[in-house]
Parts: sequence; C-alpha cells; structure tokens
Amino acid sequence: PPPLPAPPVNNISLSGPTPAASVLGSCLQPAPAQTPTPVTIVLTPPSPVVGGGVSLAPQPPPQGFVSCSWHRSATTDENSRILTYYPQTPPVQQNGSAHTGQETAGPGCALNIAGLTLSDTGNYTVQIQSPTSPVPYITVHLFVYGKCPGGRAQAISCQETECDSPSVNTMLWLRDGASLASSERLVLSPDNWTLTVLGVTRGDAGAYQCEVGNPVSINRSKPSNVTVAYGPDSAQIDPPGPIALTLGSLLNLMCVADSIPAPSYRWVLNGTDTKETGSSLTFNLTTWAQQRMYECRAHNPVTNRTAWASVTVRDVKGCHGPLGHLWLNHPRFPQTLQPRQSDVYEELKK
Repeated sequence: PPPLPAPPVNNISLSGPTPAASVLGSCLQPAPAQTPTPVTIVLTPPSPVVGGGVSLAPQPPPQGFVSCSWHRSATTDENSRILTYYPQTPPVQQNGSAHTGQETAGPGCALNIAGLTLSDTGNYTVQIQSPTSPVPYITVHLFVYGKCPGGRAQAISCQETECDSPSVNTMLWLRDGASLASSERLVLSPDNWTLTVLGVTRGDAGAYQCEVGNPVSINRSKPSNVTVAYGPDSAQIDPPGPIALTLGSLLNLMCVADSIPAPSYRWVLNGTDTKETGSSLTFNLTTWAQQRMYECRAHNPVTNRTAWASVTVRDVKGCHGPLGHLWLNHPRFPQTLQPRQSDVYEELKK
C-alpha cells in the first residue's frame, strides 16, 4: 500500500509536561497598544471680543515636545507662520512673517493674542514637534466678536454705524417694541438687514427698530418713526344741515376729514371759491338770500385724494323778532312751543 501522507506542519504532537507548558504560553495575547488621547485647542475666553485678548491652548498640554509652531491659516505654510516656541530654559520665541507684535507664546504651547481686532478672525494652526509622540497639526477657527453700539433704522433698513457685519450673529426687527416675523407682507432680505413691507396699510405705521446681537452684546437702533399716508375717504361739516338763520346771526362751520398728513381745506359758496383755506369758516349773515350752499373740500397732497361735504344754509325772511329767535335757538322746538312750528314752516315757504 502507498505510504501515508506526512502530517501537516501546523499539527503538534505533544508528550510530557514540558511541551504542554509551551502550548499554554503560546495562548497568551499581546497587550493592546494604547490609543493616544486626541488633542484639541481650547479658547479662553470662548467668545473673545474686540480690544480684549485670547489664549489658544492645546488640550491636553503636550509633554516632552521639542517645539511648536503657530500659523495664521489652515495650513503650515511658512508665509503664514506667526511664531515658533522652544520650551528650553529660558524659553525661546522665534517670530515668523505673520507676527503682528500682539502674539506671544506661553507654557504648554499656548498662543496668546492681545488687543484683538475683527481682522484677527480666522483659522489658526499649531504644529507640535515631539520625538516620542508626534502630533499632526491641529486647526481651530477663531471668531472675534464686536461690541456693536447699535445701528440706525432708515426707511426700514438697518445700517450699522461702527459694528461690522461679521460681529453680528442675530438680527431682530421690532415695531413699537414688539418683534416682527417674516410673512407674505413683511419680507426680510437674506441677511435680515432690510425689511420690506408690501401692500402698506395704516396698521404698518409705528416706530421701527432693528436689534443686533452676538454672544457678548445686544443693541437696538434708535426708533425710526414710519408714517403711512392715507385718506381722506370722506369729509363732514359740523353742524350738519340744513341750517336756518336770521339776518345778523353768526355761524361757525367746521370741516372734519380723517387724513395723514393733515389735509388742506377750501371753502366754496354756491360753486364759487371763497378763498378761505382753514378747517373752519365763520361768517355773519348780513344780507338776505333764500338759500346758500357751502362746500368744504379736503385735499391730501401725498395721496392726492380729495373729499368734500356740503351744507345748506337758509335765511328766515323777516324773522327778526320772536319767530327768528325761536328758529335760531330751538331747532327742534320743545314740546311747550309746538303750536308755533307751523308759523315757521309757513314763513320758510315764502
């Protein structure tokens, strides 16, 4: 018969205690490698403001590093290098081409920036050199906030005076102190900087303000009063007609019209302009005429709308005595004087 095949090489034939001990030793697993702690950059304070300072520090602080370089960009390009810090005794700071005189290095590879401006907003990258545990470069975005003094609301458009837009996180519009939400008629620009009111109505009048804010400050603009021109839709004369007077009587007519801005007035007598332009007309009935038609015309120069009202004034002929006095002072005739009403009506027919 053919010879039996040789046993596979991965099979082990054991006999005695010593090989068994070797097998047990071969089953021991190697200790897992330690995962390095991730390094982040912490800002102190977390919301730095214009004129203040900030510290950008790697956390946890690197140990046993040889040097660290800070760059004003998202890369480690030499042209963007701010400084390189060597933690020897004493420490050495080597400034780069992006150094402005406001940056200093601190213990633990921290970067300190004093006298912040809005232009300091941007990416900052640190590269740490260590012979034992090399760390790749780390980038953080620094946002510098401005303390906005508030803006101006003009023609319901908010404009800042000293606060640049990168410092504004929120924008709110208010009318008479109440916040406004975007709707079909209230349209906000993409940056919320301009409010447009469509189909303006009387209710849209009021004091408009814009409120800008960021994590360190909130400011409102001064109120901008917006008026809505309207009217007049109608006019009326007080007292209403018909009015009956005797010769020598004094009459005052008042024209009333709801309009913004206030309308101008013209008085017309029997179709002829009287040249009187006030809202009231006062005259003394010195000549007799059977009937006069006074008309008030109220005109709004902004809306170009005109409304008018008229009143009829009738003279009581020959009523210089008790009957004229009765008509002038008792237009509705108290019950005690009812029997004499017929006398007045008969007189008016003449």
